[in-house]
Amino acid sequence: MNQIEKQVDRIIVGLKRNAELDKVRFVREYGSHKIETPIKSVIAVVSVTDTAQSKSYIGGYLSSSIKGEEYLARVEIRVYAPAEENGSGLSEIVSEMLTGLKKADNEKIVTESSASTIAFDADLNAIYRTLSFTISFCLCEEA
Repeated sequence: MNQIEKQVDRIIVGLKRNAELDKVRFVREYGSHKIETPIKSVIAVVSVTDTAQSKSYIGGYLSSSIKGEEYLARVEIRVYAPAEENGSGLSEIVSEMLTGLKKADNEKIVTESSASTIAFDADLNAIYRTLSFTISFCLCEEA
């Protein structure tokens, strides 16, 4: 498992600890668990959409000899509402996730977060909102 996936998994585990999100099932976008259709419960589909990695001297005020790799990633969580609920509570769940990111991110690597408006997924015949956040972190070593 790469460093970005480890950090995203750590954040998702932190979100799952939130009692308000007990009924939300988290799945990876390209994981082995299939999404049932029609959707019967709230599902949060997690995907890493953009990644970047650079190797450089990152010491700054610490020391010019500290180098390492900087990782950047954009993560999306599509939160789908059950078809029979017609999106009721979807905004509350996404808002809870948005505020829950602060607690879940105990290493303070989330640099920004946002939530989209409600949209419709024709393939799944369900409405959803997208929670997006960016993570940035470094793995350092002494040169």
